[in-house]
Amino acid sequence: MPIIIGIMKPRLYKNLLRVLYILSIAVYIYFLTDGWSFYETPYQERPHMEQRYRNLRPAGFRGHTFGVIGSLMMIFMLLYSARKRMERFQKAGNLSHWLDIHIFFGIMGPLLIVLHTSFKVQGLVAVSFWSMVAVALSGVFGRYLYIQIPRNILGNELSTDELEKINKEMADRLKTDFNLDDELLSIVEESAAPRLAPDAGIAKMLLLLLVNDLSLRFGLRKIPADLAARLEMPPKLLHLLWRRARQRGLLRMRTMLANQVHQLFHYWHVVHKPFAVIMYVIMVIHIAVDVLMGYRWIF
Repeated sequence: MPIIIGIMKPRLYKNLLRVLYILSIAVYIYFLTDGWSFYETPYQERPHMEQRYRNLRPAGFRGHTFGVIGSLMMIFMLLYSARKRMERFQKAGNLSHWLDIHIFFGIMGPLLIVLHTSFKVQGLVAVSFWSMVAVALSGVFGRYLYIQIPRNILGNELSTDELEKINKEMADRLKTDFNLDDELLSIVEESAAPRLAPDAGIAKMLLLLLVNDLSLRFGLRKIPADLAARLEMPPKLLHLLWRRARQRGLLRMRTMLANQVHQLFHYWHVVHKPFAVIMYVIMVIHIAVDVLMGYRWIF
């Protein structure tokens, strides 16, 4: 799938990804609400709900289906690691697209496993379940760290020289497209994305990056009125200048953060990988034990 979508235009790809999430979550909400009367029933009373019990318990038709699909999604998550590490797959589509699919499976897989358990998490399965939750939650933080590392269109990390070249090109385009001198460009960029001292703490930098990311995405940070008056530009052109200046400011901060983010990425892997290993090992044990006890594919 990432190989196919790798040739799509970025906007089309993002829209398709949104549609995939919306449809998946809508279907999930339907099954959750449809079975809620069973899920909220105490364990000892569930067998009395004969039809629902046969269908929604982990070994039931729907419960088993959730388990199979959820497990397959968890297995498909490993394709991202293969794409990233195995030389033969290095050109198999955009790496960031593979990561997006990895994250999608990492969200929907655990959610389906929750329905498979029918909210009954006990014994060894509980260890796997909470490991799965830890993997999913740490994955959200890992995704944020990932996007802080500037990359090219194929998802590969940019070198220091490439970053300096891009920074200079962005500054030159700002000056040329909006007729700005060095002094005015500096004022605009300082207002759009404040500079940080090189010795600023990693926590402060990440927090400022998060604030700037959110404000850029939702347009929360507006251009100061006095600066807008000084620039004397039409509103649309002024908005474009402001957005580009903010993008360059974020790139500048991400460049400054590169070494610290790599260190955090290392510590993140220390947390993320062990939980993932525990989750997969217990998942295999769980499936093997069920097969040995006589449970079979029911489709």
